[in-house]
Amino acid sequence: MNDLQLLRDVGPEAAPLSPAARSAARAVLLAGIEGPVEPRRGLRLGRTAALRTGVAVATAAAAWAGAVAVTGPDAGAAPEEPGGMTLVAVDEVTFPLSLDPVPAGMTPSFSGSAGDPEAVAGYTHADGTGFSIYLSPAEPAPADEPDLTASGTVAVAGAEARWTTAVTPELCTVANVCFDDLPSASLTWQRAPGQWVSLAGDGAHGDVAALVAVGESLVDRPQPINLQVGLAPAGWSVVDWHESSGYVGVASDDDPTRTLAVQCMPEAPAGDHEMDNGSVEGRIASVTAIDPVVSTTVGDRPAQVVHAHDYVDAEMRFWMVAWELPDGTLCTVQTPEEFTQDDVLAIAEGVTYTP
Repeated sequence: MNDLQLLRDVGPEAAPLSPAARSAARAVLLAGIEGPVEPRRGLRLGRTAALRTGVAVATAAAAWAGAVAVTGPDAGAAPEEPGGMTLVAVDEVTFPLSLDPVPAGMTPSFSGSAGDPEAVAGYTHADGTGFSIYLSPAEPAPADEPDLTASGTVAVAGAEARWTTAVTPELCTVANVCFDDLPSASLTWQRAPGQWVSLAGDGAHGDVAALVAVGESLVDRPQPINLQVGLAPAGWSVVDWHESSGYVGVASDDDPTRTLAVQCMPEAPAGDHEMDNGSVEGRIASVTAIDPVVSTTVGDRPAQVVHAHDYVDAEMRFWMVAWELPDGTLCTVQTPEEFTQDDVLAIAEGVTYTP
């Protein structure tokens, strides 16, 4: 299932990965960690055949909203340690809209990357069908849908929207549920100045009327993602967030190649077809230690921290701390080598994860 996650995050439709994202992906593979495969709907209808397999999910975010900034040094700053740096509070990462009412039996999943023109929220049923919400600052170009059956316009909350419908002859979602002649639909309109919304749905939401109902239920109420980075160096910003892989990337504003990565991967449910997410020791063992591994705690939980280099690329040197939450979720923080051990542990202490 790691390969499926990599296909979603680094496929031809995905945004370019930051060095932190590449490093995190490599660490996941080396550690043999199996994360949950969320059947997110990450591509607009018709953009690629990958949508029809229910596998590929593009990294997308609100570049028009900018990276998630950290506050100034006077707000929530941690004491500066000798040889360390000033750590400051990080703004909460959110998707700007919610649905009211919330769809029954569906769970949202968010992705974002500062530098991509869209923000995406995907809602799915257990069978892998569902819908996605895309936000962008400008009108998106119509998608090329080979299975298009009809198109037209309809009113959504008083605004004119263009719609399309299609029927996919065969589809198997990442939930391993297959369909014949699965209906799908898309809907695009300007909800507010500088805010265009596109919806893409299939199954029960592969109907224009169903998408109109979704569109008219949108409200301006931000939804926080489930993984938050509480502290980061002053002058750094959150630039990547991928809820299905439990990943948040933070980069220096002055030098975007300087990055740190935070990842929390929940343990698969008992009896699930996926493997567990590994262990603290296994994650630390996936890199090559430069100095001895140090046993410590994060949030009163046993943890290990190590100054290491990449298993494949010895020139990639960094700090990594790993710890496990009470529910079995394995978390890691990986920072550049010039951080101190205290810096790394302080950042880890600020991480929060809500399953």
